[in-house]
Amino acid sequence: MKIYVCEDTRTARWRKYILNDKKISLAFAKKCICNFIGERERDIEIVFSKNEYGKPFIDGIYKTGENKRDKMDISVFFSLSHSGHMLVCAVACFNIGADCQKKNVENTDNLKKIAARFFSVQENKFLDSLVSSDKESEERESEYINNFFKIWTKKEAYIKYTGKGLSEGMKTFSVTSDTKQKNYCKEVYFKRVKPKARTPENSFYIYLCYNKANKNIWQVKYF
Repeated sequence: MKIYVCEDTRTARWRKYILNDKKISLAFAKKCICNFIGERERDIEIVFSKNEYGKPFIDGIYKTGENKRDKMDISVFFSLSHSGHMLVCAVACFNIGADCQKKNVENTDNLKKIAARFFSVQENKFLDSLVSSDKESEERESEYINNFFKIWTKKEAYIKYTGKGLSEGMKTFSVTSDTKQKNYCKEVYFKRVKPKARTPENSFYIYLCYNKANKNIWQVKYF
């Protein structure tokens, strides 16, 4: 499995001839998939489709050229996410979910309302424990905000892994205990990927979600 990270789509060299912002995501996905399978983009046709919940998947990969179109006998999964100007794409030979999220809310009162609506009882207990600690007010709020976005990003990655989207029900599973963040949820493992040093570490969160049997099979590539 590889996770491909483009930290700023505005300055990325690979999008030089892509002027339509709506085409950027799929163009990036194709680039990443071709890199993963070791093929040149110009020699490959990738057919994308969506499941009943709207999750995109690869319906077929074809070798093209010399008036030929041969379907490759290969099974590839991918998961795409963007936030702000960051774009990430995870590609693997097994099911995968990936999400990136910019820390774009700094008001804990607003985040508490969102948490009450979308997070499980366990997750809300964990977050509430952070603001009821003996630490200084500013430190407590910072911990709440950072952990809120960790939870949100993990949950988004999980529903992309299951392929059911919001129909999964954000409150039906927990990525924390009452007292701490968890690396596992049911049969899956969460892996955090940190942006490069030039991006403030805690301004973006990136998480992968995949079967824990494959927890050590991953690489990261920056575009």
